Amino acid sequence: MAISTYAELQTAVSNWLDRSDLASRIPEFIVIGEARIAREVRSRLQEQRVTTTADDYVNVPADFLEMRSVWLTTNGRVIPLQYVAPDALFTMYPSDDTGIPKYFTIFGDEIRFGPLPDSAYEIQLWYFKKLEALSEETNSLFTRNPDLYLYAALCAAVPFLKNDNRIQVWESLYQQVKNQVNDSERKGRESTAMQMRVA
Repeated sequence: MAISTYAELQTAVSNWLDRSDLASRIPEFIVIGEARIAREVRSRLQEQRVTTTADDYVNVPADFLEMRSVWLTTNGRVIPLQYVAPDALFTMYPSDDTGIPKYFTIFGDEIRFGPLPDSAYEIQLWYFKKLEALSEETNSLFTRNPDLYLYAALCAAVPFLKNDNRIQVWESLYQQVKNQVNDSERKGRESTAMQMRVA
């Protein structure tokens, strides 16, 4: 059976569980599985870039999971900003010193700069985004890796299964697929970088 839609994933989870009393819980298992994937998987399919203007701070995007890098454009040059922990940034810049920002931190839902921008610089945020929930729209990570979502949902059913012997198998399969997805993304990025260096 194909697993290419949310409905098909629900059917697959039901088939694998082979328990008629858990049918109403399957959407919950999928949501919990998606949350786990969002915490543990980093794929190029999750990468997003947005351009904004620097102020004292910039709000993180609504779909933000994790920052990859922050870049500032000034006089035609694109400069990477260095991340520092919030305490370090506020220690380095305790007053309202302004200039071309060199550092950034994430404090709550805000990206703060040090020093504070002395002009309206263009800022590019490169980050990992939270993918669309499968109940709303099929996302590209699911399309390429339906087994990842299946095993994550099955693992989320564990509290209801108690001493089911399949639990260890599903957890092992989830870990295996998760590691393969993360490794393939890393290798794909490294091979691209190597080709660029050789050229």
